[in-house]
Amino acid sequence: MDAELVIMRILHIGPGVVWVGSAFFAAFILNPRLRALGPDLETQVTASINKVWGPVVHGSAAITIIVGFLLISSTPGREFGDLFSSDWGWAIGIGMIAAFVALLFGGLAGFSQSKARRLDASDTAGLASLAMQTGVFEKLHAAMALGSVAAMAAARWV
Repeated sequence: MDAELVIMRILHIGPGVVWVGSAFFAAFILNPRLRALGPDLETQVTASINKVWGPVVHGSAAITIIVGFLLISSTPGREFGDLFSSDWGWAIGIGMIAAFVALLFGGLAGFSQSKARRLDASDTAGLASLAMQTGVFEKLHAAMALGSVAAMAAARWV
């Protein structure tokens, strides 16, 4: 295996771990605990965290996907024409779709969270609805990102 391929795999897997791990941490640990503290404290903490969190998670997702495309075209014996036409191609194709769907749900979670920050604190029904919506999108983001990892890992053995 050549050094270029090894470096690309490291640049694909490393940021992928950051992306998926962050999605799970946010969806199942951090954000539910912040919501339990109340909207005022949640808003302050998320505003502070998101200044760093957003670029790290979105940057990791972007690097993972871009390098993933490069890997398809650089892996010996593999090419884009294999997508959905071989066992490997199906696994990679499903992983790609899951990654893009994960990005969509992550974006929807962010939009819902942003909309909640703009609501008046007295709109408790609106805040509760958006908190629930955000939580669902966060969990779907994490699940689809994990599904993408699982499909990509399976591609190695099919």
